[in-house]
Amino acid sequence: MFQLIKIKQKYNYIFEFLILICMSFISTYFAFSGHFFNISQDGVYHLGRFLNVADSFRNLNFPEVVNLTHVSTNSYPGVAINSFYPWLTGIIFIIPNLLFSNPIWALFLSFFILNIFTIISINSLLSYLTSNRLAVFTGIVIYQFNNYHFIDLYSRVAIGESIAYAFFPIVFLGIIKINRSDKFGFLLLGLSMGLLVNTHILTFLYAVFIVILFIIYLFLFDRKYLLDKLIQIIKSSIVAIFLGMYTIYNLVHMITNNHIEEPFKAIIALSPSGVFMSTINNEIGEQGAQNWSMGLPVTLLVIFLGTYCLVTKSNYWKVYGSFSILFYFSLFTWIPYDLIKDSLLANVQFLGRLLIFVLISLSIGVSYLITFRKKNIKVSLIFGLNVVIIIFSLSALYNYHYNYFGPGTFHSKINSENYYGMINNTGTFADYLPKNIEKDNSNTKQNDNKKILKIVNSSPKEITYSAYSAKNVDYQIPFITYRGLNYVISSNGQKVYMSGNGKFIKVRLHRGQNKIIIKVRHNNSVYLLVVSMISFIILVIYMVFIKFKLMHEQSLIHRLT
Repeated sequence: MFQLIKIKQKYNYIFEFLILICMSFISTYFAFSGHFFNISQDGVYHLGRFLNVADSFRNLNFPEVVNLTHVSTNSYPGVAINSFYPWLTGIIFIIPNLLFSNPIWALFLSFFILNIFTIISINSLLSYLTSNRLAVFTGIVIYQFNNYHFIDLYSRVAIGESIAYAFFPIVFLGIIKINRSDKFGFLLLGLSMGLLVNTHILTFLYAVFIVILFIIYLFLFDRKYLLDKLIQIIKSSIVAIFLGMYTIYNLVHMITNNHIEEPFKAIIALSPSGVFMSTINNEIGEQGAQNWSMGLPVTLLVIFLGTYCLVTKSNYWKVYGSFSILFYFSLFTWIPYDLIKDSLLANVQFLGRLLIFVLISLSIGVSYLITFRKKNIKVSLIFGLNVVIIIFSLSALYNYHYNYFGPGTFHSKINSENYYGMINNTGTFADYLPKNIEKDNSNTKQNDNKKILKIVNSSPKEITYSAYSAKNVDYQIPFITYRGLNYVISSNGQKVYMSGNGKFIKVRLHRGQNKIIIKVRHNNSVYLLVVSMISFIILVIYMVFIKFKLMHEQSLIHRLT
């Protein structure tokens, strides 16, 4: 009997794995149909920073804390994107670039892997909450196939946020396991927090806020095993610190030593009329953050579940349904957010980003509803609902892919032929530059009649300039420096060592042709990078060991019974 159960479980796992692959593939395919990708300014920005890291690995070097190559045309070489925007989990996009000579194939594989991680993540959360596979599948469809997710993935191409979206459900799984006194819950919470801090700082702060709310809940409403749960949270924090040591150090080091031009702050709430039109028209264009929609089927589900909570006595989905609808409608402009536009909430910029909470809550709520009302709900109805959600989101993606171009969209077709040219010659963002850069505009004009400055060679380790001068003169090189970092400058063969000062580099040019080479010296963060990577490997091996150990123990129990 036990052997039959094992065989059935084996085939179930294989079937579910094939479904996972199919869902990931169709989530990716339509974004690359026609052998091109519809790229945004955000997308160019992220792909550029990942290419910088990939070039370092290709040359068997550790990535530098600043970016010398693939920098936006409206920024400057030396900008510290690698320090301020975490890149470690971007390895999903970096490794395929090392494996494929065709960058579009590499990009396709990267998004395919990212979609697999997203589905595995939400599946892990829902499978822990219910054993009903139809309920789990429906929750996965809601979380994966909604228009907001596809806006993030393919319209904004906000890769950092999209990777964070993939890992976010694990935060909830870790908290739920800790609340249920699972002794290994801290590993999941620590892993998820470590992944988020190495992915997207804003989403990491969301997770920190959730953990703080959980602690408050424990003190106010659930003091049973309080000390044990607090210890679990502390242990998870230690795990997260080890995983995020490299990112945390670079971020703190750069912020404490420099005054940085931060991304803009605002509170852009959802517009009722804008969201209504984008929902009815099934659009996922990124422009106009006030119009971001989850798609018609998912929006109707939020309204249905929230309304159903009013007529049911069950507590299993009532909490999630109520939160989904209340939080969703709190993101709209009828709340006077202008009154707090200078508060910490302004760092969120777009309140549509908070739809991630609505979608996780909705996925759990619908899963619970199907689980505990399965006798009253037809399987065909649920299956049809899933099909409708998938069709709506994929049709929105298809229409966006082929039609979202033109003035005001800031979108372009990128393919294997123009890939590197577009990454290197597109204006995106000038974030993370030092404030109040002192510059002589006459020095930075590359078409100056007296002096001509050209980049003749660049790599993630160094950049070489050629400069012509009609006379001996001090000259500003448009290369950014930061306090707390050290630089090696070679001007016509003479080396000069300097500490960053938050300004451009100034050199002495001699009459005639000059050659200037600028390098950034390694700092202590390279050792922390090794610590973070080794910590991650050890944690994954340990978690796999625990998983197999638990499976072995369960097998023994089945045999004995």
